[in-house]
Amino acid sequence: MLLAQLYSWLQIRTSPLNRIDKDKIILIAPGHRRLQVGAIVHLPLAILSLASWLRSKGDYAGRIRILDTQIHKPAPENFADAAVVGISVMTGSQIKYGLETASLIRSSNPDAVIVWGGIHPSLLPEQTTKHPLVDVVVIGEGEQTFLEIADAVFNGDDLIGIPGTCIQNNNEVIIGHKRPFLSLDEMPLPAYDLIDIKNYRGIEYQFDYQSSRGCPFRCAFCYNLAFSGRRYRKKSSAKVVNELIYLHKIYGVVNFGFVDDEFFLDTKRIEAIFDGIRVEGPKFGIIASCRLDVVHGFSPALLEKMKQTGVTQMFFGAESGSPRILKAIHKDIKTEDIVKSSGIIAEAGIRPILSFMSGFPGETLDDFEYTIEIILKVWDVHPLVTVNGIFPFNAYPGTELYQKAIDAGLKTPISLEEWGQWTFQYEPDSPWIDPVMKQWMEIAFYMVRFIYYVIRYEDRYKDSFIATLLKIAAWPLFALVKIRMKKRWFGIAWEWRIFAFIARRAFGYL
Repeated sequence: MLLAQLYSWLQIRTSPLNRIDKDKIILIAPGHRRLQVGAIVHLPLAILSLASWLRSKGDYAGRIRILDTQIHKPAPENFADAAVVGISVMTGSQIKYGLETASLIRSSNPDAVIVWGGIHPSLLPEQTTKHPLVDVVVIGEGEQTFLEIADAVFNGDDLIGIPGTCIQNNNEVIIGHKRPFLSLDEMPLPAYDLIDIKNYRGIEYQFDYQSSRGCPFRCAFCYNLAFSGRRYRKKSSAKVVNELIYLHKIYGVVNFGFVDDEFFLDTKRIEAIFDGIRVEGPKFGIIASCRLDVVHGFSPALLEKMKQTGVTQMFFGAESGSPRILKAIHKDIKTEDIVKSSGIIAEAGIRPILSFMSGFPGETLDDFEYTIEIILKVWDVHPLVTVNGIFPFNAYPGTELYQKAIDAGLKTPISLEEWGQWTFQYEPDSPWIDPVMKQWMEIAFYMVRFIYYVIRYEDRYKDSFIATLLKIAAWPLFALVKIRMKKRWFGIAWEWRIFAFIARRAFGYL
C-alpha cells in the first residue's frame, strides 16, 4: 500500500495530468495585503512577463490567469481547473505565502504540477526542489523554461531534464542543462491586461517597466552575479520608446519606474530613447537606477536631454563612505564618485537618491564614521541630493558575502520553511557587530530615513500647501539630525525610536 502511494506521488511530480478538463495555467505572485499610507503597490512584473511569453510563443491564449495574493486572497476554487501553477518568489516572506498557497493547491487539486521560480529557487534550486510542495524548479530566466514545462505537461511528456530545471526523482536531484538567455527584443510587452491596474494603488506614479536585464558589475552583496552571470541584455531603443508611449496612452502613466539594474549603462541607447520620447511628445516622468561612476560619461547635452525628457529621480548605490569597505565589497567606485556624481545630477535638476549600507563582515566603527561623514558632505552639495537610508547589510544567498557572513557566525535557514521566515532586517543584529556600532547604525538609519520620507512626500505634493506645511514642520528635526550626526550623538534618542514605531504602524515597514 505504501509503495503504491509513493509511486502515485512520484507520478504526479514527473508526469502529466490524468484529467483532461484541467487546462489552465495559474501564475502566482505570493504576498499579503498591507495597509501602507501613501505606499505604491507594485505590479507582479515577473509573472506578467512570463504570461505574455506563454501567450505569444505557446498555444495558451485565454488559458492563463494571474493571482497576486497581495491583492486577492487565494481560495480552493482558484485552482480547480489548473494543470500547471507557477509560483515566483524572492527570499523571505514571499516563500512563506508561496508555501501557504502551494499547500492549498495540493489539497484542492493534487494533479496540478507546481512550478517554483524566481530569485530564491534559482539560487538554491536543490534545497527548494526537495520540498514536497515543489514539483519542479525553474533556474534563472524563466519564460522559455516554463513554456517547455507547460508543453510537457499538456503533451504527456516527462519533465525530467528540461534545460533550466531542477527536479527530484526517486530521491535524486536532477538539474537540466543551463538555459541560454533570451533576446529581449523578442519579448512581448508584459501581460498588463491580465490584471486590474486599479487594484495597484498609486502605480501610475511609478509604473513598473523593464528595458534591460542583468548587470555586468561584481558587487559582492548582489544576487545578480549568480543569477545573471554578469550578462547585461537590453531592448532596442525603438522598442522601449514604442512600449512607453503605448503604456502611457493606455494607463495614463505619470511616471515610469524602471526596474532595470542599470538603465543608464549604454549612453547611446538612452540618448536614442530620450530623443524618441521627445519626438512623440508625451508628458511622463522617468525614475531609474544608475551607477555613480557611469555619470562621468554623461555629456552636458545628454544631461539636458534627460531633464527635458522627464527624468525626475535617479537611484544610486553608494553603499559606504569607507574606501576600505568599497574595495572589500567589490563596488569598484571611489568615495569621490559619490560626491561628484550626485552633484552633477542635482545640478542638472534631477534628484539623485543615494543608498548606503552598513554592518558588512569586517566593517568597524571607523568605517561607519566614514559613511556618516560622506552623507553629511553630500547633503551640503545640493538641496536635491537625497539619502534614502543606511540599510543594515543582509546576507543574501548565492553571494560572496553570504559565505563570509556564515564564516563570521551568521546562522542561516536550512529549509524552505525557514527561508520563508527570513526577513530583511532594518535593525542591525549580525553577530559580528559590537553593541556600540549597533546603536549608531540603528539611530542613524532612523534619522536618515525620516528625512527621506519627508522629501518623498514633498515631491509627491510639490507646490501645494501640504508640501509647504510639511517643510516648515520638519525643519527643526532636519537640523537636529545634522547636529546628532556631526556630534555623533547616537545615544538613547527616544524621539527617533518613537518615529520608527509610528512609521512601522503606518507603512508596515520603515
